[in-house]
Order: sequence, then structure tokens, then C-alpha cells
Amino acid sequence: MHLFIRAALLPVAIFALDAHAQTGPSFKCSAHLTSSIETLICGSEALSALDRQMASTYSAALKKAGSQAKMLKAQQRGWIKGRNDCWKADDKQACVRDSYKQRLVELQQ
Repeated sequence: MHLFIRAALLPVAIFALDAHAQTGPSFKCSAHLTSSIETLICGSEALSALDRQMASTYSAALKKAGSQAKMLKAQQRGWIKGRNDCWKADDKQACVRDSYKQRLVELQQ
């Protein structure tokens, strides 16, 4: 009986460890962040989750890009600059969220 309970709880424990490991954005949060938007992302689990999704999606797109990889990298740098311009928005969190969602759609096409 105890073996059955342990076997049943193992996936839950693994999920909990995995969920705990997946906190924060894809970049390192430190006192030396380059923008207030990066600080905002570090302080928000929802934005951090979008950033992790972006890192994964961008990595997959880069692998598929082939000869277009250089152009994709330049576009991503431009997108980051645009995302960081959200410091000008009245609702910075919504601006950043929308920026991520739009770019994710672009990368998935």
C-alpha cells in the first residue's frame, strides 16, 4: 500500500520541483539590470513566464532560421529595444505583456 502511494505522489513531487526551478525570467536578475523594464520582468512571475517562453520559442526559431539566422538575431535585438520602450507607457506591465505576446506570434509563424 505504501509503495502505491509513493508511486502516485512521485509525479506530483517532480512537478513541484520543476515548477520551483522555473521561476524568474530567462536572464539573470541582479542589481545591475540595464532597464526598468527588466526590473519589472524580474518582479513579475507572469512576465517572467512570458520571458522564459520567449527564450524557448526564439531558440527554436533560430534553429530553423538557417541562412536567415543573422536577420532573426537583428530583429530580436530590435524587439528587445522596443519592449524596453514600454517604460514610457502608462501601463508598463500591459505594454510588456502585449509586446511578448505579439513577438511570440511572429516567431511561431
